[in-house]
Amino acid sequence: MRQFIALTFNSSFKEELMSIMDTLKEEGIQGKYYDLDNLHMTLAFFGETDRQDEIMEIIHSIPFPEITITLNRIGHFKKIYWVGIKDNPVLDEYVNTLRGALKAHDIPFDDKPFYPHITILRKAEEGDRTLQEVSTKDIKVELLQAHYLEEGLKYLPYNEQSLIAKINKIYQQKGHVTIAIDGRCGSGKTTLANKLKAYFDCHIFHMDDFYLQEYQRTQERYNEPGGNVDRERFKKEVLEPRKQHQDVLYRPFDCSTMSISEGTLYSYKPINIIEGSYSCHPELIDAYDLSIFVDIDETLRLKRIEKRNGKEALNMFIKKWIPLEEKYFSSFDIQNHCDFYYKKQVVSGLFFIFSKCFFNNL
Repeated sequence: MRQFIALTFNSSFKEELMSIMDTLKEEGIQGKYYDLDNLHMTLAFFGETDRQDEIMEIIHSIPFPEITITLNRIGHFKKIYWVGIKDNPVLDEYVNTLRGALKAHDIPFDDKPFYPHITILRKAEEGDRTLQEVSTKDIKVELLQAHYLEEGLKYLPYNEQSLIAKINKIYQQKGHVTIAIDGRCGSGKTTLANKLKAYFDCHIFHMDDFYLQEYQRTQERYNEPGGNVDRERFKKEVLEPRKQHQDVLYRPFDCSTMSISEGTLYSYKPINIIEGSYSCHPELIDAYDLSIFVDIDETLRLKRIEKRNGKEALNMFIKKWIPLEEKYFSSFDIQNHCDFYYKKQVVSGLFFIFSKCFFNNL
């Protein structure tokens, strides 16, 4: 299994890389193009190693400076296309420090000189060219592992591969898996659900689609921990049909009309993901084979909510939605009742992802 430390990027930056690949395709350049999810910049390559936990400790121990990556050219070498970046002394210094720490711990890696680039195409022919510059600051450092799945090669972060392995194990044992992803708003629950969907043929059901109906919106209901979601309708319309291996008529609540939509029929699939705050409520959690709690640094959470929903909505989250969430989490100790725990936090501009496994009920 190939393993390496790499920079990974946000969706909008990867889409810029995808547009570059689309341009090459339009020019008739043929070859094996990288999948969007696999785009990365390698910092240190290990090949086979069983020292992942030590490597993760080293990554966490070295502060990552706030930097901007700027694409500025397409390069070509031995049928490989890559996208190069502007000179970046701060990144070079970080990589030197990182590699120095690996050497100090006697962790073998490919010690070739670091030439920062992002491979986008293999088995191709042609020459170099320049690019209109594109930049990003939204960068993560991750230990990636190469996995060969049914849909092809995927580079999976080390801190997620145990989750993938656990889902596969449950599926092999039971023939079906239902996964709940709970956690704080803005923590990346939907992103994680979509990542899992990229690896498994599954449905995603969102708790946000089960807003309280008008008759349920009472002060008594809001005072109840976790009371601000229609878990009764969710159980009846999603969990019960899924348990019986039946199709699900999925009817999201439409906030524009404040009514339940006519819905869409979801054919039965053996793997299903329930995403959203309140998904691990005590009245629901027994329906799941695996539960995950996604956490986030408070400063980062507020920045994400403001970016996603706007400043006015942020105030509503701070005054209403976040306190309701926190009451639910503390009342039922949700975090410690989940099988997996992930947390995102910022250190010097870098997203670190910490994870641990509880396996409370496996």
